[in-house]
Amino acid sequence: MDAELRMFATITPVIVPIVACIVLGIWWGRSQPSFPNGFVGDLVMKIGAPALIIGTLGATDLAFSALLEVALAALVLMLITAILAVLVCTICGWPVRDIGVPLVAGNSGNMGLPLCLFAFGPEGLALSLGVFVLFSLIHFSLGTAILTASVPGRALLRSPLIWSGLLAIVLIAFEVEFSTTVGNTLNLLGGMAIPLMLLTLGVSLVELKLRDAATALAMGAARIGVSLTAGVITVMVLELEGVLRGVILLQAATPAAVFNYLLAQQYRRSPEAVAGLVMASTVISFATIPLVVGFLL
Repeated sequence: MDAELRMFATITPVIVPIVACIVLGIWWGRSQPSFPNGFVGDLVMKIGAPALIIGTLGATDLAFSALLEVALAALVLMLITAILAVLVCTICGWPVRDIGVPLVAGNSGNMGLPLCLFAFGPEGLALSLGVFVLFSLIHFSLGTAILTASVPGRALLRSPLIWSGLLAIVLIAFEVEFSTTVGNTLNLLGGMAIPLMLLTLGVSLVELKLRDAATALAMGAARIGVSLTAGVITVMVLELEGVLRGVILLQAATPAAVFNYLLAQQYRRSPEAVAGLVMASTVISFATIPLVVGFLL
């Protein structure tokens, strides 16, 4: 009984703040007349998240070699996840192009960042931001190219998220230190990113329409199973330890990103099936993430 209470006390500070924000988003989506998804999304992706990336990575003691280690781990995780996703889609008879991308692209921002922050503190957030930037770059470029059968160009180059990641790498490489004024400004702007991400996730879940529950549950379980398996393989192959090991496993435990549904809807790539995948994997993750957190902590 004492062990169970200790486990509960360990998990609660990590999970409850995230669930509370998502629930508030769900409440808002159900009870309030409107939520400016487009405006909030632009605010986060063009101001909040870039400020968070530059402010956190630029001010951290993270060495450039550690950043390279994060990038390698994230690349290996995504590659193994992609291989397993293709195998699962082939076995289940799901369209690889339509379902494969959502199985690979996890919610490394809305869910991954707060999870790593609350579980491992500022160091966990810094490492998780490295994973988030790399995942976003691949999702916006290769993922979009797979869905559209074309190479993205100007849209990718105009993304503040990508440029902020590159700037953060330069700051770390040259060990640039911020003044107090610059640091406070970036922290103030970046502080809005995570809560707005979680609120938007809650609102988005309300807007998703679930049509085929059985297929949705199968796809949602596949997302969690494929990614977690890839996470375990990654940390074993690279022999990761400490906070980086925890960050990779937590990022692997996240559900499919809501952005997958927006892309599927925009490019007409099985949007109803992807909506079910996103919703089901998110619901399933509410049960699996506490188990992962308990295992890590």
